[in-house]
This record gives sequence, structure tokens and C-alpha cells, in this order.
Amino acid sequence: MTDLFGARVIAARHPDDSGLLPTAQFEVQTSKGHAFVKALGTEQPGPLNFLRQEIALSPLLPAAAPHPELLWSIDEVLPNLGTWVVVGYSMTKKVRPIDLSWPEEDVAAMVKVVRGLGEIEAPDDPMFLPEEKVFPTDSWEFLADKRPAGLANHSPWLANRLEGLAEIASHAPQAIAGKSLQHGALRVQNVLLPAMPGDDALVVDWIRGSAGAPYLDLVSMLLHARTNDGPPPEATLRRYGLPPGTEQDAVTCWIAVLAGHYLKSSMDAPPTDMPELRSYQHRLARAAVSWLQTRLGF
Repeated sequence: MTDLFGARVIAARHPDDSGLLPTAQFEVQTSKGHAFVKALGTEQPGPLNFLRQEIALSPLLPAAAPHPELLWSIDEVLPNLGTWVVVGYSMTKKVRPIDLSWPEEDVAAMVKVVRGLGEIEAPDDPMFLPEEKVFPTDSWEFLADKRPAGLANHSPWLANRLEGLAEIASHAPQAIAGKSLQHGALRVQNVLLPAMPGDDALVVDWIRGSAGAPYLDLVSMLLHARTNDGPPPEATLRRYGLPPGTEQDAVTCWIAVLAGHYLKSSMDAPPTDMPELRSYQHRLARAAVSWLQTRLGF
């Protein structure tokens, strides 16, 4: 670590939450300042590829995006240990996690950060594909056609509405298209708020980037917040508003797409390297379907 940072390591600690990926993580204090380290080995091939994607994306992010500076990365086969990917970031900004008791000031700060992402144009780079080409939008069509037994574990409200929800989601190519920078994997643990008034926020875990409509990350974030006992997303949208020019039908379409995706994915076999993923997707599906019911009014 001393050689990689070019500075003496004074202290290190594990953060309270490991973030999106099941990495070994350390908050590091060096003689030059604060840093953050993530490490993953070959026993977790799926997350390993996500971390490689994060390393590739980080240098391409616009300067206006609130992301930590990539300092160095390693992707090597180590003797008797297999392949390990390790990455170090500068953490010069003083940030803190969202308070999950959800005080109004944290809700407001979270919305401000995520809405700010939608005001940044995505880089003109092949790494940032259009969201409508990378996010699966046909999940309700699949569910309506196959009607898997796992549907019984979800709301009975869905039983006679699968085709209708597939119709709503079919407008996604137009509804979610745009040029705004998309994080695409936001959750409450990777939005870090300013520790002091006037400081800057950070958004971490850039494992996939894309270009899309400016409201996409905001809607996704409110869904993840709700799954973590956050405020009702529709009430939050009414309080803080959507990006200018956003059509309500487009938002409903995106919520339908998210609900279908998480519901369908929750019924897949759990990946061995991310065993809690399906249960979390199940909770996301329930929250998204509930939000959809609120917006549709029936």
C-alpha cells in the first residue's frame, strides 16, 4: 500500500457497509490524506468483472460527476492466491453515509445529488451505451407468456394485469432514451452525502454507466431508498419534483420496467458469489409493484 499510494499508511479500517459488491474494503489514512481500497479475488467471478468494469469506467467519467479519483489499480495472478483485482481511490472529500432513519435533510440531499447526475451529459464513448439498449425492458412480456410459478409469491394484484403491464413497459425505448449520464446501479450505500454544509457529495461503485433520460437514476434511487425503509417514493417526487420536461407517463413506464425486471430476476437461481441478491431483488419488486399501483390508481 505504501508503494502504491506513494505515502506512508498510518491507519486503516473496514467501513460499516461493504457497498454494492462483496469486496474487501478499507478506509485508509496515509501521510498524504485519505483513500479507499477495494479488493476481490477469483472466488467471486461475477463481482470481479463488475470491479474491472468500474476501473475501466472511472477515468472516463465527466469532471462534473461527483466521483472519487482513481489513483491506481492492480489485476494480477498472485502466487497460490489466484487472480486478484485491487483498486485505490482518493477520498479527499469529507462525506458520510445516508442516515437510514431518513431525516428530511438527508432525503433532500440525496435527491439533490442524484438529480445533479441527470444534469450531466454522458460521455460520447462506447462504454456509455444508450440505457434502452442495456437495460432489459421486456420482463413483463416474458412473465405474461410464461407465467412462472414464482408469481404466486408476489402481489395477487398482478394476476390479471401482466399483459397490461407489458404494454406499459413496451414504450420504454422512447421513455428512457436521453443523453444524461446514468450511474445505473444506485442504492443508498453508494451515495455519500457531504459531512459538513457546503462540502461536496460523492457517488461511488460506478460498475456500469450509460446514457438515458435525466430522471432514471432518481426514480431508481427512490425505489432503493423505499426498500431500505425510506419515504414513499411518490410523496418524495411530489415534494421535490422531477427534472424539467419529464413526462409522467415516461416515469410510470420506467417504474413498470423496474418492477418487471426485479420480479423476473428474483425468481432466477441465486448466484453463488452474491447469495443475497435474489432476496433483495424480491424486496425491490414488491416496492416497485406497490409504487406502480399508486401511480396507476387501481
